[in-house]
Amino acid sequence: MAIEDPRTMRAGLGPGRGLMGLDVGAKTAGLALSDVTLVVATPFKTLRRGRFADDAAELRRIVAEHGVGGLVLGLPIDMDGREGRRCQSVRQFAANL
Repeated sequence: MAIEDPRTMRAGLGPGRGLMGLDVGAKTAGLALSDVTLVVATPFKTLRRGRFADDAAELRRIVAEHGVGGLVLGLPIDMDGREGRRCQSVRQFAANL
């Protein structure tokens, strides 16, 4: 389920669960994990992108291993506020995920 209002996200996380942030690029995805209080996020790893099915399986493994309650994907919005091709690509990644 996609939540676009961060104020409603906390209710759906469950107790003791943090967030994982994804910075999705064409060749890599940067991952960060938050603490359970959702105050601090720490860089976790860089995932080399491959086939989507493989990327999704690795993300599922990490989510399960670290008790992640939700994902936050960064949208690479252009400096003028418009959504370009990269932003569309990240939205498609999120929809597929």
